[in-house]
Amino acid sequence: MPKRSKLPIIFDYEGMGTNPSNAEIQKARPLQSLSETDLTLSEFKILDAYLARINSHDPDKRTVQLEKGELEKVLGVSEIKQDDLNKRLRHLFQVIEVKDESKRKGFKLINLFEEADAEQDKDGLWQITLTCTPSAREYVFNIDNVGYLRYRLKNVINLTSRYSYVLFLYLLDNRFRKSWCIDLADLKALLTCNADRYKQFKFFNAEILKKCHRELCEKTDINFDYKPIKRGRSVSAVEFTVNTINDGLEEQLHSEHLNLDDTSQNNEFIEQNIDSSEPIEIDYGSELSNLLGNAACDNEFSIEQVRVLQDLVLKAAHTHDHIEMCNYLIAKVHKMNVYAPQKEKRFSYLCSMIENEIKE
Repeated sequence: MPKRSKLPIIFDYEGMGTNPSNAEIQKARPLQSLSETDLTLSEFKILDAYLARINSHDPDKRTVQLEKGELEKVLGVSEIKQDDLNKRLRHLFQVIEVKDESKRKGFKLINLFEEADAEQDKDGLWQITLTCTPSAREYVFNIDNVGYLRYRLKNVINLTSRYSYVLFLYLLDNRFRKSWCIDLADLKALLTCNADRYKQFKFFNAEILKKCHRELCEKTDINFDYKPIKRGRSVSAVEFTVNTINDGLEEQLHSEHLNLDDTSQNNEFIEQNIDSSEPIEIDYGSELSNLLGNAACDNEFSIEQVRVLQDLVLKAAHTHDHIEMCNYLIAKVHKMNVYAPQKEKRFSYLCSMIENEIKE
């Protein structure tokens, strides 16, 4: 019997067009925890090239072929050595821990890819075929339920610093706040700046933050400022302010994001719903009451519910600093928007989240 010839592989998706930098990426928010792995900037770009080519609403099609020369464009190089490519692809096959807020008091381990096929032509250009694993599909396809970031490949394709890449996604994910603070220790952990040298803010600022600021403002669609926040004589936090986001990225402000600037709607809500003879007492910053009363929460909370939430936030945040409490509440409301879309369940869900943290 003659030997049956091997059937050709049928790729789900091939290539990203003549200008791959314009391709759009939709990345699930739980994949933000990849910043805590040892993935390199090149490996992040390979992953983004894969995500830029798939249809995130078609989980049955998991195989992508990057045509000859596309990977080189994504990585910004003219040639890739076989050993280097082998190492980068192998690194993408490692087991990673995904921080999924839907997994209470637990974690999830997955592999991103199950197969990679690399072929080199006579000119040294690589053709790469990647297939994600079934376990990764939850964070690659149909990602509306877990929330996602949307950005163009051109925003990361020219970055030369892993720090800039991670900070870009962080700023993009938090841009709806306009201006907010992050604890300095948390920021260093996010950027994996663990060297003893960076214990002194002047080195961390000069060698990391300033360089990231310059590169992101020059090479991406996001423009931002930052400043150190001191407690006593030491810097304890960094305040970020996102000024502009171009290239239509503002369209990412979907219903799951918070609109903190809609003061007109907030004032209208207060005038229509609050009896002036029985005002709500605000002891810890008007921003907190605005968040609870304005369009950020879809004008859905009654006076009594606002009071309950204010008291819960005060207990759970363990602080009277209104900025910290607002940041705490923003995080909880964002989670509520993702996991409790039904309006009648949102208040109880939000209260339960905060009450559980108080008990813990």
